[in-house]
Amino acid sequence: MAKRVSEPTTKVVGPLRRVDQRDELHTQAAMGGLGKQVQERWTAESVDPFRRIFYPEFRAQNSPVRSWRAVSDGPLNPKRTEVRNPQRMSEIIKGVAEFLGADLVGICQLNQAWVFTHRGLRIDHHKGVAGEPINIKHKYAISVAVQMEHENYRNSPSFIDNASTGKGYLEAAKVVVSLAAWIREIGWSAKSHFLIDEEVIHIPIAVEAGIGELARNGNLITRRYGPRIRLGTVTTDLPLALDGPIDVGVQAMCTDCNKCAINCPAQCISYGEKVIENNVEKWALDNKKCMQYWTANRDRFNDCSRCFTSCVWNLPDTWWAQIITWGIPRWHWWRKGFLWMDNWIRGVKPNLHQEWLYYKVPGDRKGWTLPDVIE
Repeated sequence: MAKRVSEPTTKVVGPLRRVDQRDELHTQAAMGGLGKQVQERWTAESVDPFRRIFYPEFRAQNSPVRSWRAVSDGPLNPKRTEVRNPQRMSEIIKGVAEFLGADLVGICQLNQAWVFTHRGLRIDHHKGVAGEPINIKHKYAISVAVQMEHENYRNSPSFIDNASTGKGYLEAAKVVVSLAAWIREIGWSAKSHFLIDEEVIHIPIAVEAGIGELARNGNLITRRYGPRIRLGTVTTDLPLALDGPIDVGVQAMCTDCNKCAINCPAQCISYGEKVIENNVEKWALDNKKCMQYWTANRDRFNDCSRCFTSCVWNLPDTWWAQIITWGIPRWHWWRKGFLWMDNWIRGVKPNLHQEWLYYKVPGDRKGWTLPDVIE
């Protein structure tokens, strides 16, 4: 069991400022905020069919997740199920979420600091609703995590880790859309938030809900699945009991380890100590460098997960991995020994270019483009 703590291990040292979604980096890349070359590459049609079905750019009807925007919110059943025991209701909600496909579920109060001020996703710009104010009055947030396969995150950057990420977003969206609808069907207001219809920032909500901890690479790390998860959120007024944040040793391990920084091809992850950004104490990231690298070679990859694949927490979900992660928050010598072992087995710079998804140009073993003719 994860150790519950009174405050998140990522410290907030002052008032938090809400963020305008139009300033979000993916939107900036698509709208030209990172330069014309990045914009052209980021919005160009990918050579990978998986990319095209998971991230709608063209032919929207071939992307299931896009149609789910229409059902992210909806009408309430006028016959409400009264909730006299929020603790029992939370247990039921977690059971429903897991039945729908969630691997981890946590509940927290909705912190308004993690609600965007204005809509600004790329699809919002296309639909003419970018800049509309966001006003969520829900009291609670249900954070949902879906795991992504360990085997597919042994390779990066490549089309298979890109596709696995897209599939993770699809599965997380499926869970939260269905969960929010289930809550509305028992008479309580609920809205789902997922890849292309989100009004909240998922990672800090997941931290406060006890799904995992913020890591050096800016992502969430969970004890069971490491960084290999995708998140979705449901905001609701359904009375629920809260879970609270956890400490599984991520901050301690990231202090001792900088493997993600060493292996980052864009060199956008900090090797040093934490800094204060927006009154949050965390490791600094140069996200523009990250996005520029993502668009550097669209014939071989659509984005990059190397900070996931090289992470020492990127372990298969096995009994022996659970023993390793059990000791991480407890002893410094255990962490040092685990880091030494990981470096000895996988190397400080592990080989992350194994072939799984065979998108190879004939005669070019390094190519990952699906040929025009399958022979």
